[in-house]
Amino acid sequence: MELNVEGMWDTHLHCFDPALYPFKPTRSYTPAPAPIEAWVEQSRASWLVLVQASIEDGPAGLIGHLRRIRTEYPHLVARGVICMDENWNALTNEDFYALHELGVRYCRIHYFYGGIKMDAVNLQEQIRLFARSYPSKQLGWGLSAQLPLALWSSLKDFIMSDPEISSLSIIADHVGCAVPADIGDSSLDDFVQLLHTGRLNVKISALYRRSGEDITPMKHIIQMFADSTPSALIWGSDWPHVDASSRGSYDPGKPKLADPNKELLLLKSWLSADQFRKMLVDNPDRLFGY
Repeated sequence: MELNVEGMWDTHLHCFDPALYPFKPTRSYTPAPAPIEAWVEQSRASWLVLVQASIEDGPAGLIGHLRRIRTEYPHLVARGVICMDENWNALTNEDFYALHELGVRYCRIHYFYGGIKMDAVNLQEQIRLFARSYPSKQLGWGLSAQLPLALWSSLKDFIMSDPEISSLSIIADHVGCAVPADIGDSSLDDFVQLLHTGRLNVKISALYRRSGEDITPMKHIIQMFADSTPSALIWGSDWPHVDASSRGSYDPGKPKLADPNKELLLLKSWLSADQFRKMLVDNPDRLFGY
């Protein structure tokens, strides 16, 4: 099966250069360096979204890599996602505007790996805080979050009905943390209902974290999402496929946990041609292309 989709996006990747941009001293894991040139050599995408990881000590690495992509890889179009972490409140409107000019379009709340583990009530306030912010109101940024599936379920009524966030674009990272064992559970049903309302998008990424090296048990979940709301799906490679337990050197020719090309071929066999193109091109164009 051929895989050649013109204009495809990779909406979730990280670049690590700890020599220039040291990690947080309080980080929960330490990945090996992952240079942008290694991603360029193996990726089929020409549109990319660089995501600030929870272990990065502020947005300096994101800024540096976005600048480098613009200078050294002019054939690529890069967007960015910044973490709403302890550095957020120190950023001024001028800082946010500069980030926007570099390509940042979303802010990320990270519940895992050193993120703030909030209950649904506190998380609602965090989302409202972002919705009131300069980047949301003036620059049109959206919000992405990596949250447990049960927490997405508990946020369903809030996301669907709270007027303060009614215009906010929201992305659930890494398939909403759904796993094959969730099939038939009410939390997964709630998540699918959220997708169907158009209030939530879902990133098809990090499938190996949900079911191990064999990702075929995720087929039913992916098809549920696509059949419910094909306009809600986007895809991300999750490069460089960090193993939080590993301290070895990164080898771009031997991904330890995932093979994005194999994953894309499986997804192509699971989805209709229209669903597949929407996931790789049309939907990310709408969310990140402005």
